[in-house]
Amino acid sequence: MFLNILIVLFSISLAALGGWWVGRRGQNRWPDSLPSPRLPRDEQERKRRDFVANVSHELRTPVSIIKGFSETLLQDFDTLKEGDQKKFLEKIQRNSGRLHSLVEDLLSLARLDSPESGFEKQHCDLKQLIERATDDFKSGMGEDSITINLKIPEGNFSVFGDEDRLLSIFQNLLENASVHAMGLSKISISLEKDGDSFVCKVEDDGQGIPEVDLPRVFERFYRVDKGRSRQRGGTGLGLSIVREVVEAHGGSIRVQSKQGAGSIFLVRLPSAP
Repeated sequence: MFLNILIVLFSISLAALGGWWVGRRGQNRWPDSLPSPRLPRDEQERKRRDFVANVSHELRTPVSIIKGFSETLLQDFDTLKEGDQKKFLEKIQRNSGRLHSLVEDLLSLARLDSPESGFEKQHCDLKQLIERATDDFKSGMGEDSITINLKIPEGNFSVFGDEDRLLSIFQNLLENASVHAMGLSKISISLEKDGDSFVCKVEDDGQGIPEVDLPRVFERFYRVDKGRSRQRGGTGLGLSIVREVVEAHGGSIRVQSKQGAGSIFLVRLPSAP
C-alpha cells in the first residue's frame, strides 16, 4: 500500500495560479492574496521532496496509532475492560477515517495532475451544485450550530465542466471553513454573473487568516493552525484540490481575510459558451 501511495505521490506536481481581483464594494479592502507564484525548476524539485516527506509524516501518525491500539487489543483483549476495548476501537476507527481521507485527497490530486486524466465535461448548473454541497455539509454537521446562508438569484448559471469535480470545489470550501475557522457560526455563499464569468463568494465569520499566511493557504499540506486542523480531521489538501479543479476549468481563485473578521474565498469560473 505504501509503495503504491509513494508512486502516486511522485506524479503530483506543484501548480501555480494566475490572478484576478474582486474587491469589496463600498468597504475597506481586507488583506488579499493569490496563491504563491510558480517556482523555478530547482525549487519545484525541493518542494516535491518536501511534499513526499510531508506525506510520510502524515501517514505515519494514524498508521502508528492504528497499529499500536490493534496490537494491544489482540494481546490483552481478555484482560481489558469493556470500556477500554470500546475506547481503543473508537481510536482505531477515527484514525482509519483520517487515513482514508488523506489517501482519497492524494488520489484526487494525482488524477488532477495526470495528463491522462480526462474530464467528463457537460453543461452544469452552478446553483444546483452549490445547493447539493450545502445539503451534504448540513447532513454531515449533525448538531453543530453553523448557519449557512445562500444568496443566489434566479437565472442561468451554466458552466461547462466535470460535474463531480466542480461539486468538490464547494464541498472542500465548506469543509475548510468548518475545520479551520475557529469561532465559526455562519457561512454565506453568494453567486453572481460578472461579464462572461460567474463569481462565487464563500464567506465565514471565523477568526480569519494572518496576512503572512495568505499566499500559502493553497499549498499542499500547509496549515495555518496545524493542531486544530489535525484535531478536526483536516488533511491539509482541501484548498489545493480546489485550486487545481478551478484552474483545470479555466478559472481562478483568491482569498481575502482579516484576523478577527473572517475569510472570503472568491472563485471565478467561465460561463458555458
